[in-house]
Amino acid sequence: MKETTQAKITASVAIAKAMAQKALSPNPNPQWTEYEMQSVDEWIARQGEKLDRPEAIRRLVELGLKAKK
Repeated sequence: MKETTQAKITASVAIAKAMAQKALSPNPNPQWTEYEMQSVDEWIARQGEKLDRPEAIRRLVELGLKAKK
């Protein structure tokens, strides 16, 4: 049976909403422990600027990669 355009749009919207909710949740990566997220938040607080978690995590990864050199 051929899927209608309306059904495709409805499915796409449902997927997009689920992705947005996951991205906006306080802990978008459920594999991270509360301790790890709290540690990231504490690191953010010690910085002299406002950072969101994704940017903070990118910076922490960059610092870690530079430390390995």
